[in-house]
Amino acid sequence: MQFNNTIQSMQKLGGDVVKEGKSILKKKKKETKQNTLYNDFNYLVTASDSSVTLEFEFGGAEDYWAFVDEGVRGAGGYKGSGRMRGQGSPFKFGSKMPPRQPLINWIRNKPIKGRDKRGRFISNESLGFLIQRAIYQRGLTRTQFFSKPFTQELDKQMESITEAFANDLELALDTIIK
Repeated sequence: MQFNNTIQSMQKLGGDVVKEGKSILKKKKKETKQNTLYNDFNYLVTASDSSVTLEFEFGGAEDYWAFVDEGVRGAGGYKGSGRMRGQGSPFKFGSKMPPRQPLINWIRNKPIKGRDKRGRFISNESLGFLIQRAIYQRGLTRTQFFSKPFTQELDKQMESITEAFANDLELALDTIIK
């Protein structure tokens, strides 16, 4: 069976989700020097004789895209005026802090410098620990760069996807009958 109309409607859905998702990443300033998540976020539509599949790809960000999308709830126990982040997230920090070395590498790539109370520069390792502890206690904010556009676009385009499939099915039945 040929799924030409269905493939086109799925490609439109995938393209709209990726476009809106990348826009959200840009607005929330989730960009890095290598921009792995932004650059590798894409979709792929595949068709076989009996089905059409829409897959979203995250490339090098496959390990952490869900944490950026849903956020991570902090473990708590922090002082000061900071807010808890990641409210409503299914992920939560348990007894382990996030790894420090990627944070130190991020600090070197940015480049940012931390200062102590007297205004003196602190080492990247010390700043890495402070960021690590803040992330552990407060968590990571939700961006919903994937889940929100996906549900919105699916709601908008469900009718057109159904119509496209119905048209493909009608063409296939016409060919079988003839």
